[in-house]
Amino acid sequence: MNDMPSTESAFEQAKKYGEDLAKLYAIEKAKRVNLQISNQKLQAIFSTTPDGLAVLNDRLAIQEANPAFWSLVERPIPEDAVPLADVLPFANLLDPLKEPAAEQTSIQVEVELPLTKTMWRSLLVNAVPLSAGNYHGWLLSAHDLTERKRLENLKSEFINIAAHELRTPLAAVLGFSQVLKETLENDDELTGHLLDTILQSSNRLKDIIDELIEFADIRYQTETSPAAPAFNIVDTVKTVLENVRRAAEGKEIQLFTEFPAKKIAITGNRNILQEAIRHIVENAITFNDPGGTVTVRVFDTADTVTIEVEDTGIGIAQKEQTKIFDKFYQVEEHLTRSVGGLGLGLAIAQRGVQLHNGDISVRSVLNEGSCFTITLPKTQTPATADTDAEVGLRDDFHQTLALGKDFAKVVASERKLVKILQQYQSMAQSLRTALENNASHDELLAILNRTEHNTAPNAE
Repeated sequence: MNDMPSTESAFEQAKKYGEDLAKLYAIEKAKRVNLQISNQKLQAIFSTTPDGLAVLNDRLAIQEANPAFWSLVERPIPEDAVPLADVLPFANLLDPLKEPAAEQTSIQVEVELPLTKTMWRSLLVNAVPLSAGNYHGWLLSAHDLTERKRLENLKSEFINIAAHELRTPLAAVLGFSQVLKETLENDDELTGHLLDTILQSSNRLKDIIDELIEFADIRYQTETSPAAPAFNIVDTVKTVLENVRRAAEGKEIQLFTEFPAKKIAITGNRNILQEAIRHIVENAITFNDPGGTVTVRVFDTADTVTIEVEDTGIGIAQKEQTKIFDKFYQVEEHLTRSVGGLGLGLAIAQRGVQLHNGDISVRSVLNEGSCFTITLPKTQTPATADTDAEVGLRDDFHQTLALGKDFAKVVASERKLVKILQQYQSMAQSLRTALENNASHDELLAILNRTEHNTAPNAE
């Protein structure tokens, strides 16, 4: 009888343990199910994502990769681990991965993978370190940039074709329109108005082609070794402000400056940098409110120079700020359509700064304004030699316009001379007829005076 309470107590304790174990089992079972579901989700993502994914071990061998990865590198799915060096043999990718994964952060490189003698595939490869316990490795993701680069090349080809094919007919339109305006009667108001409209539209088209040509010209600039002479960047900024002052005054925008008293000498291509700064300042004026302000500052440090262009304009939305330097990108259509343009100005500015190993960035708040910052090293290997011997697409274009206008004047002069010659031939015929009819001296003088008046320079 004395053992009964003890037996009952042990039974209750065992029952409680059983219940606790059942609860733990249920919890672990639920965790296992959730883990299986998560694993299935990851496997589905791993297998179906359009980007290539690969898992590397610490010896940089591909332990596992999704079908998209093997498709991108044009290889069949292997049965065993494959060294990454056999698949993507690029030093700019392999060298950083050789460092201990635990000490690394993410890596991003762009590689050109040859598929055949004439075909290449552009890949953007991101590598993220994997580290758990004693395991160390990498997770690679490969994104195909081939189509994007092909489209960029098509855009560039279109720009070059448009720039070259449009300039010759435009030169004729501008040239002949100007000649007609100079030679027609001044009292013909309708004709004068129509010609003014043609000239204004043609000049607008010329500005668009100018922008296309400037972008095509600077896009293919590459770094060269000859050093260009140093110049004062402050003077360059002042030149830009003088060139845009009339546009600012037209919108009643005040221009403020904060420049150091001393000169700041840098090396590089003065023309390219001047164009880059001009595009930034013009944007600050164009997308500013009437009566607003634009402040341009120049800061001098030991090895760099910083240029800030701050405005009180419409500002740029946060989601747009990473895109504004893209080619042909325009922010708000209802805002930009009123001012026109191709959306190349900031792309040109960025390219010009990058050619000088510099950096350009923007801070902006909607309805408050924007501040563009350009940082340039003072001493560098310049993008191109700053010499008068260089003749780019822009010089070629303006030369074509000048030749077109000269040609139009030549044609107009030729037609005028033919008309004068016809009038003299008519005068000679009239004199012969008058002489045959024994005309008087006064009648002969009247014929001469009438012809002289019709062929005078201002007769038309």
